[in-house]
Amino acid sequence: MAKETQRSDQASLGILVSGAAKTFDNAERLFREAEILVKGGAVARALCLHQISLEECSKVNNLVTWAVGLVLGSDIDQKKVLAALSRHAGKNKSNAYMLEGAEAEKDANARGDWKAAMAAFRQTQDEFHATSNQAKNASLYVDWVDGEFLAPSERITEEMLAEITERNAKFLCYANNGLKMLQRLEKAPDAMRDLLSGFVEQAKKLREEKSADPTDAMEALLSSFLGDERLKLKGYASPP
Repeated sequence: MAKETQRSDQASLGILVSGAAKTFDNAERLFREAEILVKGGAVARALCLHQISLEECSKVNNLVTWAVGLVLGSDIDQKKVLAALSRHAGKNKSNAYMLEGAEAEKDANARGDWKAAMAAFRQTQDEFHATSNQAKNASLYVDWVDGEFLAPSERITEEMLAEITERNAKFLCYANNGLKMLQRLEKAPDAMRDLLSGFVEQAKKLREEKSADPTDAMEALLSSFLGDERLKLKGYASPP
């Protein structure tokens, strides 16, 4: 009874699925609104919306992890998870898992140096967050840079916008896959519990084998839930 009372304020699976759906919808709307700004010539502001959309995509993926833990009966510190969902650094670093590994990381993996691979990945995370956050701030504010004040229009280039637009379209696909998985999980949590347990075991095995690439584990999970069909989102504009 005490345990039930303790968990009474915890988010249910349905709440997490609903939250993921709203978050994905917001990420998609931000993408569309960024495209409207581009047509109006507001390159800097468009980059800002794409960055916020990327952070929303990260939240969807984190909600997937939360939901999986809930179905498996794991102890979850909800306050800690919610705090992480609000931190820009956490969301950017989470998105870094979806980036192609740096050469240093690939080389370390190739020679089986797990510690070096992880160190290289952590550096990628830090750099990705720093670059993403700096660009978002630069898209909004006039700042003092190298002895002069620079406006957003002087710091954000069309090349920067093209890069983040392409990345955002790709990450929206990842988030959409995660949402689809959550929706299936909500429909049949009991039937999926064994499948999830198998995935956890697979993830542990990958770690024991010193695999530093999380994409393998994520694709294995998505394939189990969604089959071999690759879900795609249609209608995203090409980078400017």
